Amino acid sequence: MPGVAIVANSWWQANEARKQLKVDWAATHADSSADYERQAEILRTQPGATLRADGDVESALGSAVKVVEASYYYPFVAHANLEPQNCTALFHESGRLELWAPSQNPKGGRQLIAETLGIPEDRIHVNLARIGGGFGRRLVNDFMGEAAWIAREVRRPVQLQWTREDDLGHDFYRPAAWHHFRAGIGADGRMSAFDHHFVTFGRDGRPVSGADLSPGHYPAGLVPNFRLRQSLIETHVPTGPWRSPGHSAYCWAYQSFFDEVALAAGRDPLEFRLDLLSRSYGEPPLDLARTAGTLRAAAEKAGWGRSLPAGRGLGLAFHFDHGGFVSHVAEVVADGRQVRVEKVWSGVDIGPVINLSGARNQVEGCVVDALSTAQLEITFADGAAQQGNFDSYGLLRIPQAPEVECHFIQSDHPPSGLGEPPIAPATPAIANAIFAATGTRIRALPFRRSGISV
Repeated sequence: MPGVAIVANSWWQANEARKQLKVDWAATHADSSADYERQAEILRTQPGATLRADGDVESALGSAVKVVEASYYYPFVAHANLEPQNCTALFHESGRLELWAPSQNPKGGRQLIAETLGIPEDRIHVNLARIGGGFGRRLVNDFMGEAAWIAREVRRPVQLQWTREDDLGHDFYRPAAWHHFRAGIGADGRMSAFDHHFVTFGRDGRPVSGADLSPGHYPAGLVPNFRLRQSLIETHVPTGPWRSPGHSAYCWAYQSFFDEVALAAGRDPLEFRLDLLSRSYGEPPLDLARTAGTLRAAAEKAGWGRSLPAGRGLGLAFHFDHGGFVSHVAEVVADGRQVRVEKVWSGVDIGPVINLSGARNQVEGCVVDALSTAQLEITFADGAAQQGNFDSYGLLRIPQAPEVECHFIQSDHPPSGLGEPPIAPATPAIANAIFAATGTRIRALPFRRSGISV
């Protein structure tokens, strides 16, 4: 992408000069959140493209004892890693380029620089620095390309440091989406049909990064009649991997709706989920026994089913991604619309756990990250992000963080990572607990859209 660089002897000098710089930028697009919402409302009434169809959904819905319908929305969010994007580059007189970069993908950064500057890859050396927070943002190495280009032009060492406003305004965001659900409940209290219209974002007819949903995602294979439809809104906003890509967003919609279906069927949310995981129709989308094991572990430790006073509630959720099975039970206390998440119990199956303290750290971090992000959104007007710093994109504070109690199921299954799986089910577990405590069903993120403050 084109740009203007200011080079000075210090970051402060460069930034002060930048404030005086006047650039007449040509707008490449004028995407806005308001227009996205307008398009989504139109697409909601259209059939969309069918990605998967098992059985006869319409017939099953027509014969169901009860049909539950609900729509869920989550916004674009930024990575907002505490250390903004930065890189140091030195172009040697020999033509060799050396960089010091906090990258999650240094090889990709080297390839990008080689293509952009026309330098052979073997002439580029990347010294990998501590990341200072990545969560997927540093898989994209635009900041490395900037530093390399400037260093080649000035032939002096260059330390590039983005501002927070640069960072929030030029991210590769987790995309927003709308989920329109219908579920049929049979006389046995089980889901007999599940219809899902997924309105997401695309470019040139294909979902953008982080916006696609697998046709095999549960409850596909767990209900006899299943249909997934998809509609795309064309976007020019850059998107990319965000911690537990995709899963961290749409798990909230699925697991919140499951709670609605369970309550409509007059069933306990835990018992409903365990029953859902007790059988499959064809190839199951996940290991049913391991998933159920994490649910039982979290529920047992949380004392699921115990009597709670008014203003307190428990909520649960499960998920599988990146090889890990995780369930959470959250307990919240509410004072009107003000809610405090007191504690989260986690049941985790990722194979053998050797470094227990490191594993706990990952689970705790995921829960805190999920609770923080559930209160955030990035909106767009005239093609630009409207949030620029932590005054308008405020992260969770230490006093708001809940206690997290982790319980690991040691097994002989191949080990998986733990930086991704625990984040997805945390948001719906908390949202379901908020419903139990307040009676307010959160169907749109951030929480404040439903009048809930944390």
